[in-house]
Amino acid sequence: MDPRSYIEAIAQELSRARGRGLVLSPADAQLALGWHAAGIGLEDVLGELRRALRPAAPPARGATQLGVSLQLIAGAFASRRARKKLASAETPALSAGLLTASRADVPGRDVWQALAARAEELLSRGAEAYWAEAVAALKRTLRELPRERVRDVGRALRARMAPRPPGMGREVYRKSLQLQLLAASSERLGVPPREFLL
Repeated sequence: MDPRSYIEAIAQELSRARGRGLVLSPADAQLALGWHAAGIGLEDVLGELRRALRPAAPPARGATQLGVSLQLIAGAFASRRARKKLASAETPALSAGLLTASRADVPGRDVWQALAARAEELLSRGAEAYWAEAVAALKRTLRELPRERVRDVGRALRARMAPRPPGMGREVYRKSLQLQLLAASSERLGVPPREFLL
C-alpha cells in the first residue's frame, strides 16, 4: 500500500472517532509515515486505534481537543520501529536514495537534488525542518510548470481537503494542507518523486 492510501485510511478511522474532517495533524501524519516506512501493517494500526477508542476504556492520555491523536498508540509501535531501524542499518543512506530518485526526468531536478543532499541533516533537526524545505522546493518547481498543470494539482488538493476543525489552530491546519499538497502534486505531476514523501 502506498503512503498516501495508508495515511488516508488512518485519517478516516480517526475522523470516525472525532466526528470531524479527514485532515491529520502534522505530528500524526509524521507518525503514520514512520509506521508505513517501518513496515507496520495498516490493520495493526487500525486495530490499536480501535482498542484505544473502545467506549468502555477510561479516557487515555494523549486525548486532545480534537478527540484523539495517534500519540495514543505510538508506544505500541516504538519497539517495532527500533527493530526495523537496526535491520536496515546497512541499507543505503536516505540521501543516496533520494538523489537516485531525483535523477530521473523530474521538473525542477536541481531543486530536488539539493533537497536530497540535505535530507538527512534536515531530518536530524526534526521532521518539520525536512517538510518545510520540501514545500519550499515544490513551490519553486511549480513556478516553472505550465499554469494548467498547476491548476490540476490545485483541483486535486481541493478534492481531498476537509474544513478546518473548530479546535484545530490555523498553523497546524496550514501544515496539514502543505503535506497534502506534496502528496497531490507527487500523484498528479510526479514531483516530488514519491520517495521524497518518505
